[in-house]
Amino acid sequence: MKLHLTISSGSLAGRGYELETGFITIGRSDTCSVRLDPHTERIASKQHAFIEARADGFYLTDNKSTNGTLVNGNRVESAKLNSGDEVQFGVNGVTAKIRIDAAMPQAVVSGQQSFREYEAQQFQQTAAQEPVSMQASLQNFALGGGAVVVKPEPSRTGAYIGIGVTIFAIIFMALFVALLMFASVGVIPAIIATFVAFTPAMIYLLPLIWLDRYDPEPLWLLALAFAWGALVAVIVSFIVNTLIGTVAAVAISPAAGDAIGAIVSAPIFEEGSKGLGLIILLIFFRKYFDDILDGIVFAGVIALGFATVENVLYYGRAVGAGGFGGLAVLFVLRGIMSPFAHVTFTCMMGIGCGIARESHNTFVKIAAPVFGYFAAVALHAIWNGVAVLGGIEGFLVSYVILQIPFFLIFVGFSLYIMRRQNKILNEMLAIDIARGLIPADHAKTATSAFKSSGWILGGLFNGKFRPRSRYVRAIGKLGLSYWHIQRATAAQGQTGSFQQNPILREEVLKWRDQV
Repeated sequence: MKLHLTISSGSLAGRGYELETGFITIGRSDTCSVRLDPHTERIASKQHAFIEARADGFYLTDNKSTNGTLVNGNRVESAKLNSGDEVQFGVNGVTAKIRIDAAMPQAVVSGQQSFREYEAQQFQQTAAQEPVSMQASLQNFALGGGAVVVKPEPSRTGAYIGIGVTIFAIIFMALFVALLMFASVGVIPAIIATFVAFTPAMIYLLPLIWLDRYDPEPLWLLALAFAWGALVAVIVSFIVNTLIGTVAAVAISPAAGDAIGAIVSAPIFEEGSKGLGLIILLIFFRKYFDDILDGIVFAGVIALGFATVENVLYYGRAVGAGGFGGLAVLFVLRGIMSPFAHVTFTCMMGIGCGIARESHNTFVKIAAPVFGYFAAVALHAIWNGVAVLGGIEGFLVSYVILQIPFFLIFVGFSLYIMRRQNKILNEMLAIDIARGLIPADHAKTATSAFKSSGWILGGLFNGKFRPRSRYVRAIGKLGLSYWHIQRATAAQGQTGSFQQNPILREEVLKWRDQV
């Protein structure tokens, strides 16, 4: 069956919408399938109502709207639609006409015959026409006729080769970086510095993981992002910065070599090598890279990988030059006062890549990462320039008047993105809340950053930590899957959420009764 919804009045008069499977939403929100004018048609609510395709027909449900939903002049909470029905979204609101193309007998559409009876009738006809086995008849009927095509299991040889090459490359680069550290600062200082640098890095990762709690990226991909920053970006930056600094030192002076390496070369090539990892993620892992928040998370993980290995070099030199006292001073400056310096730089490009991922405009897709890169380079150059030219006094001054305010702005922007995601979830999940799939109080808790965290942690004391954690994650991923489907439909593209959506609904049901 196919439902045709034709808007009769208002700003969308004459527009038609079709529904065969799933549902369409009607309201003033920009996330609705049928978006009414948010300024002139305020009788309708933001998420006013939705029409859902079920096995036995199409059902209209009012989503607790302020002014109600009417079918043929009668206010309804939920009603089965028939051809010729007139629907009105709010008293004196926008009206629409319903037409249903019946692929099934009219007796089923009108409710005189149940859908199950129709299925049985169709099965008996199929069996009478083709005297084959019960199993074959069921397969034929379930697939809508035609031969059952069994697709061969795709070969995973290429995937195994890719995994093997990746592991080999990581091990090779890790050995190279280790030898680099040993040669630069000595074996014992490098071992001490590695412990001091990597231990707090795991703590620094926690805020990024918390930001991405609704649609977390797979751990293997986050590990690859960290490895890119810690290995690839470090090796490229070390070689290029050393080469440029040496040339400048020979051509001008050692002081000029240090200044040019720190203020010019480091910002350009360090942000470039880290940014290249983001571009690779954006192009080749785009099914995991969905929005601005993902850009912040991936950029932050890459930057932390880079900063952690860079800290090994700095801490090792501090141990060699000033012992544990020198290490303590530097740890305070880098590990406590500015652990997220590289994160804030690289996240500028991460935000740019996130904007590019969300946009359907070709210019924005290209320009946003470029602008993000230049913003990262500028911030990095200012930070290094003040520290190099002003010494410790300049570092402290820039820390107070530049780093702290900018970091607070960055945190505020991240919280804004979280709130934006919360709004998206509330709007996308409104249908499942109205259908009863998700209780309203569960949705209110799950979509709140702080309430959900407290609720999950509370599960540690009653044995429900795992179910609550999985439940909140399933709700978040379900809501975002609707959003991904909507964006893909608008862009006439594809998204893995089409296949994941029904699986996620089953997962919500699975954990709902265990929390």
